[in-house]
Amino acid sequence: MSAWRAVFWSFLGIRKGSDLDRDAAHPRPMRVILAGLLGMGLLVLALLGLVQLVMS
Repeated sequence: MSAWRAVFWSFLGIRKGSDLDRDAAHPRPMRVILAGLLGMGLLVLALLGLVQLVMS
């Protein structure tokens, strides 16, 4: 769950220094990479859906 939270706040660009330090202290690279890829896919799908909604 912490990987999802870190990726979500990173997408928004809002991070506290203490949260960044906490995330760096417990690295789980594979989980962060997977969460980032899935988050990116969801963001792309949401944007495509929004464009389809506006275009119709």
